[in-house]
Amino acid sequence: MKRSRLLIRATRVFHSFLIMTVCGMILMSVMMTGCVDYSAEEFTGKVLPRVSGYSTGVTNDWLYFNLRTGEIFNRTAPNADIAEGEQKERTDWDLAFCGYRLRTNSGTSGIGQGGTIDLGYGGYDKWTSVSQLPVGAEWVADTDTDVYITMSQNDWNKYLIENGLDFNDNPWFDPNSGPQKTLASASRLLAESMEFSGPPPVYTPSFHTYVVRTADGQRYFKLQIISWYNTNTEIGDTGGQISYYCDELTQ
Repeated sequence: MKRSRLLIRATRVFHSFLIMTVCGMILMSVMMTGCVDYSAEEFTGKVLPRVSGYSTGVTNDWLYFNLRTGEIFNRTAPNADIAEGEQKERTDWDLAFCGYRLRTNSGTSGIGQGGTIDLGYGGYDKWTSVSQLPVGAEWVADTDTDVYITMSQNDWNKYLIENGLDFNDNPWFDPNSGPQKTLASASRLLAESMEFSGPPPVYTPSFHTYVVRTADGQRYFKLQIISWYNTNTEIGDTGGQISYYCDELTQ
């Protein structure tokens, strides 16, 4: 009888322990689930209409944007609307992309009164008005001595033929330094908006907020590069269709 009572008591203790353990595990699971935020911030910015740059077969393949009107030049094909060199005498564009390099209508890139300044890391949403911009800020104009862009393989081959150079001795792609590059007229400040490393190629945005002044010198647009990739594409995106934010600052 005594052994029976001990067995019953032990069984009850075990059941209580088992119930407490299961309840504890359930509670822990609920707490952990409650602590994890599975929601992702929705991207509400812009995406380039197409990939630009050397991969299209054209080295100076620039997409031009008139920020004042929303018009886009060369949207469907390289140099379809503005051929390389023609942009220098036009004031109907403000910002341009070629791969991960950018231009403003200023300096060696155009006759406009454009240019850009760097407002530092993050803080995109806090900049809303022109009155917030630093007094006496130095607007950086484009140059043709500081920024390199990747040459297309087609253009590199043409260069070799024109200069009588051997293809085997001068390959387009070097495993240590990557594809061939050439100087271009571009914004040296906006060149810092995304860093390239590799091979293998890795594109890392700085997440700095920049301000681009329009070609007429009258309006100002803040700009932040978000990704080398189209953030709206989940599978199979090889990159180049850059995602970014660009909004006008109020006067």
